Amino acid sequence: MIVPMIKYAFLVYHRDFDAFLKNLQELGVVDIIRQNHELTDEDRVTLGRVNRFNAAIKALQLRQPQAGEFTSAEAIVDELEALTKEQEQQEIAIKKAQKELNEVLPWGNFNPEAIKELGDKGIKVRFFTTSEKSYSPEWENEMPIEVINRVAGQVYFVVLQQNEEIEFTYDAAELKAPLFSYSQKEEEIKQFEQRISEINVKLDQLAAGLPLLQQELTKMVNDLDFKEVAYSANKEANDSLMILQGWVPQPQNDELVKFLEKESIIYISERAAKTDNAPILLKNNRFAKLFEPIGALFTSPTYGELDLTPLFAPFFMLFFGFCLGDAGYGILLLLGATIAKFKVKKEMKPLLSLVQWLSVATVLFGAITGTLFGISLVDVDIPILDGFKKYIFDQNNMFNLALGLGAIQIIFGMFVKAANQIKLYGWVHSLSTFGWLLLLLGSAAVYGLSTKEGSEIQLFGNLHIGILAVAGIGIFFFNSPGKNPFINVGLGLWDSYNMATGLFGDLLSYIRLFALGLSSGILGNVFNSLAFGMSPDIPVVGAIITVLILIVGHSINLFMSALGSLVHPMRLTFVEFYKNAGFTGGGKGYTPFKKQNVNV
Repeated sequence: MIVPMIKYAFLVYHRDFDAFLKNLQELGVVDIIRQNHELTDEDRVTLGRVNRFNAAIKALQLRQPQAGEFTSAEAIVDELEALTKEQEQQEIAIKKAQKELNEVLPWGNFNPEAIKELGDKGIKVRFFTTSEKSYSPEWENEMPIEVINRVAGQVYFVVLQQNEEIEFTYDAAELKAPLFSYSQKEEEIKQFEQRISEINVKLDQLAAGLPLLQQELTKMVNDLDFKEVAYSANKEANDSLMILQGWVPQPQNDELVKFLEKESIIYISERAAKTDNAPILLKNNRFAKLFEPIGALFTSPTYGELDLTPLFAPFFMLFFGFCLGDAGYGILLLLGATIAKFKVKKEMKPLLSLVQWLSVATVLFGAITGTLFGISLVDVDIPILDGFKKYIFDQNNMFNLALGLGAIQIIFGMFVKAANQIKLYGWVHSLSTFGWLLLLLGSAAVYGLSTKEGSEIQLFGNLHIGILAVAGIGIFFFNSPGKNPFINVGLGLWDSYNMATGLFGDLLSYIRLFALGLSSGILGNVFNSLAFGMSPDIPVVGAIITVLILIVGHSINLFMSALGSLVHPMRLTFVEFYKNAGFTGGGKGYTPFKKQNVNV
């Protein structure tokens, strides 16, 4: 249900305006109608600080806080940015040093100074490399060669020469003489790593200042929000009168009126009309409220529309269970969510309650299909299950059930569409939708009665023709009330084409419920076969391998199947159901002007 809204216009003397806004922010019930404005230089500076503090908090939340001292929140951010920059430089230096280390690794831990001393005495050391195939030991008899290393099919060797240049004609590539030894570069890397460790210690100390950063960030965000609301006021009477507009939910109206009378504020109020662009605040029962985050993934309804959350919630739950369709997986999810509810924060408990409901649906459909961790209970020889097996659905029954659930949701959506049309425009605008419902349901009823033995009711008989005639009046003459009848007939023909093709395509979309449920069971069975078929006959080892394959395999299947079981019911909800329900959407959520505790 969408909570009714009341629109307010506040008239405040300009000298009292800031004090009024502060008190209104403390009250925190009015959603201000905000106006676009150009940011000032001061606002841009504050936004820059907000971004810096956001980034700092996110970075420090990953640290392990240690005792530290700070002079201010700004000092924490400055030091964090400096340390982070230095850490990045040290990491780049390590990568560069590691690359250089790999280059000198084949030459071993030599002393570059010794090479230099030999050069001063007229002995030059030249460095070469070639492949194992190209290198010949005969070279060592012809020239002063010393093989230093053989790595990955390459031979690394040096040639000594004295005074004059020796012409080297063999198949080898000459390399530049290394400027440092392996141990020198290793020591350099250790120094970089030591500095990074010191930086990490300082970052952990800075993490102790998170509450201070959070407090300063909250203050900046609230100040920016305050200024944005102040900019949204219209100035009248030579800027001496400030007029501010906003919305308040009807349940909080008395609280606001008491505040305004206490502050002696002049105001004008009126109940929001269906066509107003009022903010959306949903109020549902405990079950439907759990599904509000799912609806919010698409969009909120407009103020005049029906809230579809309690209407799609039961279907979504059933569709999830249909797609996952394994009683074992449902039991695991139910137990996991139940245990987690005792350990998580209060904000996370509704999400886990949603998982519990979805798990119950999964257990239900697992029982209907007789599937437990990929095992088909129909094929299991357990006497206690013999009486239950006759109730298990086969693949044909599940296919028909998927189409049946789809047909029910589509028809239900059309009833919702008619109710929406009555709510927004009046009952006349719903006659076309009711015409289609009469045509579909009436024709289905006539067909069902005609199949009974001895029945005088026939398709396209007098009763059926009467139903079609009444339905046709609604479809072809009331699809757009107020327009020329000939235009209505043309629009009716176009709607007939769209309905004929659209309803068929929408109905076929629900086959995905059957396909996903079937694939989940098949994959579970495949992992069972792998676990027991690939394990060796060694008593202990075989059992361990079997258990590992079962755990890993079913974990993968549960994750993939649960993901698909969320995505595809959402698709059926947001496309098939919303379309047939005539859902428009595009509403803006209710966001009252109040002081916020910003959590990054």
